[in-house]
Amino acid sequence: MMSAFAACSNKQRSLAAAMLETLTPDTLRSRLRFSSDPDGSPSVGSVADAARACVRAWRSPARARVTAYLHRQFIAAGFAEHLVRARVGDVVDALIDVGDVTPVRLSGKASLVLSRPRWIAVAPEDYAFLGKADGETPVAGIMDGYVRRSTALAGYASAEDFVSFMGASGYRRHLARRTRGSGDGVLGDFWATLTSSLRHDGLPLDAAQMRAVVDPPGAHDGYFGQHNQPTVSGRWKVNAPDGIWCGVRPGRNHNEWHPILIGVSGSEVQSLDLFDWDEWTWALLARGAALGAPERSEWKSGTLSFQYPIPAQYLRALRLIARPGDKRWTWTINDGAHAAFSRWREAAL
Repeated sequence: MMSAFAACSNKQRSLAAAMLETLTPDTLRSRLRFSSDPDGSPSVGSVADAARACVRAWRSPARARVTAYLHRQFIAAGFAEHLVRARVGDVVDALIDVGDVTPVRLSGKASLVLSRPRWIAVAPEDYAFLGKADGETPVAGIMDGYVRRSTALAGYASAEDFVSFMGASGYRRHLARRTRGSGDGVLGDFWATLTSSLRHDGLPLDAAQMRAVVDPPGAHDGYFGQHNQPTVSGRWKVNAPDGIWCGVRPGRNHNEWHPILIGVSGSEVQSLDLFDWDEWTWALLARGAALGAPERSEWKSGTLSFQYPIPAQYLRALRLIARPGDKRWTWTINDGAHAAFSRWREAAL
């Protein structure tokens, strides 16, 4: 007959065994409600929710602490380390970009805090919510994106229009810097300013160093190509006819390329250094609009595909109302959000 002591010991061992349950990566993934994309990466929404939970629980954590914790969690849940690191960095950058979290420096460390609550009206019955959830908690998201979405506005809140949230067109800050003015003007004014600067301030460029986007939009079945390989591809060429082109020049090593505007006239080649890659993408859009050959994108079956690199402001808009698609330069976006993006983009251009 089993003694009371032995029975108690067996019960304690059973409890200890239950407490020490071994969690497989799949079990952990299920319990934490982590989902994956077709390429095996953790989904944007899973990482975004986990990142917000860290910032909310820890109040004002160092960014490095948040990313290190997310790396451990998602790797433990069976995701490949290189996919986790790429996705976590992208998501944290996106949350800062759209204003869901705010970067601050505390005790000399780059830290994160939840932003003030903010609602953006994307479409009828489609609202994006940013920041700290005061009062009512937003309804479950419409899609697995960076930002929480709701079909109804919280009773205490008011929403700002998506166009107002996006603000002035991104090229205007580049125009303001070059003209030392307010930046008022249309996209054509920006292109005129760039071409004038090229004529007056351009420097000679060795034609052997030139790489430029020469082929028109839609060429190569929409493949934009690459400039930073031993051999260029897609719309990129190492020679260009007379005209003004968006291109690059080499830097101090084989991995460094500087964005420039190139002017070709016979055997003479001049270049104008652009401020950054964002100014370069706006220059590409401005050139296409000025020549009547605009850069192309396509929206089909809920997927928005770009055939060119987009400006930072486009990226911010899409991080708010869409999520990355299965292929490069594609975004999954619903009908209402796409209509809002199209209206804003047409106004911006």
